[in-house]
Amino acid sequence: PQRTACPAPALDLLSCGPLSFSKPDLQAFPCLQLAMDCAQKGGTACPAMNGANEEAVALFLDDQIGFYDIYELVANAVNEVPFIQAPTVEDILEADRLARESVRNRICK
Repeated sequence: PQRTACPAPALDLLSCGPLSFSKPDLQAFPCLQLAMDCAQKGGTACPAMNGANEEAVALFLDDQIGFYDIYELVANAVNEVPFIQAPTVEDILEADRLARESVRNRICK
């Protein structure tokens, strides 16, 4: 709701020049592979991953874990949260909650 003004001009794709893209390195960026797997699986996999990722990144930003700990925490949480293929809104919120709890529990041990 509270956004600061961006000092940079908006990106104009018609005048910015050529852009090139490379295939992502999924070994170097394992969270990207995990995200693609969750998106393919559907159901509660994405809300679980999102909740776990937000929790792990918050811990990283608070200097409680290292950057390379994020993937392991998120992957473990996604695997721990019960999967529901056709979730209700309540199921989605519960998957998010359980994933966040999973991350916190692994850090508190």
